[in-house]
Amino acid sequence: MNKKALRDKILGCFNGKNVGGTLGAPLEGKNGFFNVEYFIQPNIENNPCPNDDLDLQISSLNAVRRFGRCVNSEILAEYYNIFVNPSWAEYGVGKSNLRRGIPTPISGYHSNSYKDSCGSFIRSEIWACLCPGHPELATRYAYFDSSIDHADEGTYGEVFWAAMQSSAFVESDIRKLIDIGLSYIPVSSALYKGITLVINCYENGKTYEEARDIVFKEVAGAFSYQHTKLKDISLTEYTPAPAGFDAPQNIAIAIMGMLYGEGDFGKSMLLAVNCGEDADCSAGSLGATLGIILGNSCLPEKWIKPINDVIVTASLNTLDYGMTMNTPFFLPKSTQELADEIIRCIPRMLNVDAYDITDEGLEVFPLDNFYCKDSEEVYYKGAFGNRARESFNTTELISMPHYSVFKEFSLFKMEAIYENDLFFENGKETSVKLKIYDNGESKIQHWLTIRAYTYAGVEIKEKTCTMPLSNCNGDVMEKTFHILPTQVDGDKFDVIFDISMEGHASMNLLKVSFFAK
Repeated sequence: MNKKALRDKILGCFNGKNVGGTLGAPLEGKNGFFNVEYFIQPNIENNPCPNDDLDLQISSLNAVRRFGRCVNSEILAEYYNIFVNPSWAEYGVGKSNLRRGIPTPISGYHSNSYKDSCGSFIRSEIWACLCPGHPELATRYAYFDSSIDHADEGTYGEVFWAAMQSSAFVESDIRKLIDIGLSYIPVSSALYKGITLVINCYENGKTYEEARDIVFKEVAGAFSYQHTKLKDISLTEYTPAPAGFDAPQNIAIAIMGMLYGEGDFGKSMLLAVNCGEDADCSAGSLGATLGIILGNSCLPEKWIKPINDVIVTASLNTLDYGMTMNTPFFLPKSTQELADEIIRCIPRMLNVDAYDITDEGLEVFPLDNFYCKDSEEVYYKGAFGNRARESFNTTELISMPHYSVFKEFSLFKMEAIYENDLFFENGKETSVKLKIYDNGESKIQHWLTIRAYTYAGVEIKEKTCTMPLSNCNGDVMEKTFHILPTQVDGDKFDVIFDISMEGHASMNLLKVSFFAK
């Protein structure tokens, strides 16, 4: 995939995103079925709607410009807290948790009734475009991004779209792309079931209207119910979900538009948008995906000419950064500028064997197989040899308990699981389980020494321990630390774990925090 083709698809992605967001904005939060046939806003020429769907991705791109593939959820969270203005719903909960000292991925789950909402899956495109043809990487960064302010269905949504969109740089078959996306999310999830329901309707010959009725009856959602007066709710035969449970229904709507639109950009967009609900989100993700598949050069002029590559932002705080830092915040005014900057960053995100710089420019080499696969499917678990992976993969990240934090160090990776929850009471014991995984880098065995440090007024029963890391067959070492707060005066205390490896100078520290009930 050469630079010209790559740029055309990235440009198509964000022009498609802009079209979907602008087309759907007037129907966002509306309850009912509509008959919109084109943009209904006045003065649409060179004036697309500002949209957090695209704004928040610009914040992430700025983090990538500085940190490259070292970007993780912690770095993204710092940029999120600095540059993202909105504090409604999930955005506000995520920022509030982060400012309290609750780290990712717990920040996206704790006390967050909007963890299953749409504010995460709308941010998938940046990771797909930075990792074209590499969904195993795109989904990992999508998870980091989502974990700031979402969990469960909200996170599955961003992972699903990132897998589809990254693969769409090379694969154009819509059914295959949907299956690729599904391979990265749990079969038991509401999102998986909702998408599968749409597929079954389409493949069993149901009309669009029949499928739409089935989707609204069987895939519960709540978005429009939060924005519509009771007297104006027309879809009274459908049972709403709890407030904030929005991603499964709205993604099902987008997939319905994609399948029944049968590759026609305009038809697909209208089928999705006219279902209302979170219309700018469903149409935006759909438009971006079709934009990658078709490329900007094949998008209908009817839809993209009025937008004219313009980007309008409204959800970013860039003044503080620009006033205090030598490196200005990158704020593209057009999708052309955005596409060019993404291409500049791609080599900083991919492994060196995944791209080359030739006389013609950047060339990206995609995977042979885009479906999610676990190493245990390739090798017998007890087979001789090192089957460890440098990083946690998407499946491992998604399957971690909600109350856990993880770190990836130079020679191992680690998960700390709160075996109760984040809160403490004086006189009541709590515990943290550490799981340490060989990451396959060193190729030799090690002994680890773990030392735990905390504040006065807190007792740790296991202050020091040693354990072998055998570096064979992906072995995992586990140790539980029992912690007893006795006289904590404040409303918070931390435990610092220092993990050293004999013969190595690397510093490996992990902090877990507890909060008073």
